[in-house]
Amino acid sequence: MRRRALVPLLSAAVALGAMAPASAFDLRSAGVVLIHGKAGGQGPLQPLAQALKARGATVLLPRMPWTSGYRTYDQTLGEVQAAVSRLKAGGASRIVLAGHSLGANISMGYAARVGGVDAVVALAPGHRPDFIASQTGESLAQARAMVAAGQGAQKAKFLDFNQGRTFPITTTAEAYLNFFDPSGPAAQAAQASGVRAPTLWVIGTGDRPAMNDRAAYSGTRLVVEADHQTTPRVAVAEVIDWLQKQ
Repeated sequence: MRRRALVPLLSAAVALGAMAPASAFDLRSAGVVLIHGKAGGQGPLQPLAQALKARGATVLLPRMPWTSGYRTYDQTLGEVQAAVSRLKAGGASRIVLAGHSLGANISMGYAARVGGVDAVVALAPGHRPDFIASQTGESLAQARAMVAAGQGAQKAKFLDFNQGRTFPITTTAEAYLNFFDPSGPAAQAAQASGVRAPTLWVIGTGDRPAMNDRAAYSGTRLVVEADHQTTPRVAVAEVIDWLQKQ
């Protein structure tokens, strides 16, 4: 039997939400953007996509740029915005962003910086620039030097980090700093800074400690018996249930 714990986090936003009248979230009116992570690609999100579609939601699962490198953070949010615009043009009246790993970071960043989102689901949230800076220090220094020399738009090789291993990537210095600088926009999104939409955090018991901490994020925390890659699949029923209660 898988153990699950659903814990409302203490925050003013949650307290105010508790006083509001309950209203059902009709998924038939929802447009959902599912944002995949680095490892595993779109695969871990497919069961959730199928479950949402079965309940009438319109679902888009765009292929994100980190499959072949990185774009700047704002350019990446622009790709999400294009998907949101498609959903609205198709008649969606409520917008949900659900992201896995790095995709959770982008979901948070979009909700905070662009807005217009009715709910956010962070599945096995990953990509903590503060946590991985010890592994990417030389690349950060290289990217900062390039930006200072006016070469921010030039591509070079840098180190990426995912699930305990480093590997080379090619991207621009500006894009690299956007995603890996501990003071950059990806780092701010990792702390859910500025997110006002109802938020569900889904954490796997087998995930890395830095992703399984108990930071006081606003929203609801769901713990499932899963690892980083299986969390989206294990939590499908709970995610659907939570969305329908928003």
